[in-house]
Amino acid sequence: MQIGVDCDLAVGNRRIFVLDTDEIGRMAVQFMLHDEYETHEIASLQVAIAKAQDWPPDLIILGEALLGEDKLNVETVSEQFPKTRLMLVVGEARSALNQSAISKGFVLLHKPLRLEDVRAKVAAVLQN
Repeated sequence: MQIGVDCDLAVGNRRIFVLDTDEIGRMAVQFMLHDEYETHEIASLQVAIAKAQDWPPDLIILGEALLGEDKLNVETVSEQFPKTRLMLVVGEARSALNQSAISKGFVLLHKPLRLEDVRAKVAAVLQN
């Protein structure tokens, strides 16, 4: 177990999908969260939809690069997972994508990602 892990969260059985085409980015976020949550790395929306049939996520953390591929947009993700909380990892603080994502219920995680920030924001989103 990592230093700084909240043991109360670790027994909560909350499921998170880290959905991104960037394997290193997925692995980094998964590593930051795996001690406190059941965290799955997923490379495509289709795989996430299939996995959610049997294992519905409580939270999806989506990499912004995925929205540029396969004509995905924030509306598509919101429609596919209407009861799931959504976060978007973004690099630029002010963009049209960010505003669209916020309006669809996404919470933003700004790069560069820091362990403490990611854990705190995820915990806050899952407590609401």
